[in-house]
Amino acid sequence: MSLLISFPRTGLRRRPVRLPEEPHFDPGEVHRAVLALERAARPGPTARLSIRSDVVGFKVAEARRMLAGLPAPGDYGVVIKPLRYRTRPSLSALCEFDLGRIILRLPEPFHPFDELVYYSARRKRGGGMRFAWVAEKVRFRTPRDVLRFLYCHEWLHWYLREMQGMRAGAETACDRFALRNFRRRQVTVADAQEALRGCRMQPLPEGLSPAA
Repeated sequence: MSLLISFPRTGLRRRPVRLPEEPHFDPGEVHRAVLALERAARPGPTARLSIRSDVVGFKVAEARRMLAGLPAPGDYGVVIKPLRYRTRPSLSALCEFDLGRIILRLPEPFHPFDELVYYSARRKRGGGMRFAWVAEKVRFRTPRDVLRFLYCHEWLHWYLREMQGMRAGAETACDRFALRNFRRRQVTVADAQEALRGCRMQPLPEGLSPAA
């Protein structure tokens, strides 16, 4: 004799599992985020760029005109100092994170000069860390050329440290950014991101804030 026991089917029915939706990637949101960064770094009216000139006869108003169209370095000040040289002019600048300022040195007296700008490096075949450096000879005809090139270079150091929280020692990327943009009328954060494409950046050490 067989015993037939039936169970209600509704009690054994498995409830459907609702999976969380995948995050939606909106290109418009990325574009708006880039625009927000540009607005934060854009000088707008030149009065927003804090400039001091220690070069005799070189007025701040003239420096503003030369640096017009370049992104601002947050609340950092820009100081223009004379560069005394013995034989030939050269490029010299510094981003002082601890003091919150960018120093640009203008050769005195000024004469047009050529400078090799190393904007890329290619690893050589074989063992060891050997690189072939790629350079371009640049003719700096005017003080405007020098100041804009130096500013672009040092601004990218500031951008890496203060805006991205990365180590700021990417000299090749900074030279590449300056080389591509110092003669352009308008330079944006997107231009900086293009220059940094493919670069391997390291974050700041733990405990060191970007604004330090």
